[in-house]
Amino acid sequence: MELYESNNWKVVFVDWCQEFVGNCIISSKKESLSDLTEDEWQELGRLEKELERVSKKLFNATMFNFACLMNNAYRDNEKPHVHFHFIPRYKNELKIFNKIYKDRHFGYNFWKWSLSKIKCQKDIFSQEEKAKIFELMKNEFTILV
Repeated sequence: MELYESNNWKVVFVDWCQEFVGNCIISSKKESLSDLTEDEWQELGRLEKELERVSKKLFNATMFNFACLMNNAYRDNEKPHVHFHFIPRYKNELKIFNKIYKDRHFGYNFWKWSLSKIKCQKDIFSQEEKAKIFELMKNEFTILV
């Protein structure tokens, strides 16, 4: 589900898993960070800032993880591309859709428990609820490039 697209970047709402409410991926067609131009870096900064603003306003996010992880492309024999994971984090519980969302591992690296079926953060939202979260973000998201 696409929140934004320009010639340089695409922001995709992670509708397949919202274990962190507002989780998005910001991707480029460039293969390496060193390929990014100054304008692309500046646009990336504006996108990250806008995602923070939206997540704070809509969901009262406390802080954010912002990570660039390139390993999977090489492991999976795919063409690598620069992409960042934008992960809002929540110190306090969030009540949304009559559910209580709790960031179980607030203050820790978001990947630390991702491979453990017992300890991993659970995605508690239905596809319909994820679509509603996306619509909330899409309606709030504004950026001038």
